[in-house]
Amino acid sequence: MTALLRDYAAAAISIEVLHERLRPALLEDPLDITLADAAPWDAAPDDERLFWRLVYLIDAEAEDSLPFRETISRIVESLARTSSAEITHELLPILLDQNRLCIVIAKHRAGIISRTSFLSVLAECGYPDHIKLWLQSASHDALGRLSDQLTSCEYDLVAASFEVPPA
Repeated sequence: MTALLRDYAAAAISIEVLHERLRPALLEDPLDITLADAAPWDAAPDDERLFWRLVYLIDAEAEDSLPFRETISRIVESLARTSSAEITHELLPILLDQNRLCIVIAKHRAGIISRTSFLSVLAECGYPDHIKLWLQSASHDALGRLSDQLTSCEYDLVAASFEVPPA
């Protein structure tokens, strides 16, 4: 799957080819958990969770677009930097929303968006609770470092940042 995503991110294949390659997995998925093969989930639940999340994310995308390629590129880079399906799955809401989050952080740090408005954005963002808590508690400097790490695709550092209280 990673090689397929890497090819798409590099524009070596189109969204149509990506859909075509993932179609067998979708067709074989019974959509009823009681009919699904539990072996892959038992052997590597984090890999399966991320795989299916990505399959449905890609299936929902109808057309090639630069923003979607950039999102897929971030996912591939997260897998490469963290070496973890679990961490990449945890970061997925951030990866999908990265551009907007960085803009909101910049505007908040510049005083354009108030703390109350920043907290309101976080309340509606869909991030995991511990990431929301980190963002709510972070100083302007910590938010700036996070934004820089996201922009530089340093997802291993991003994940590590969320594991300790913000400075």
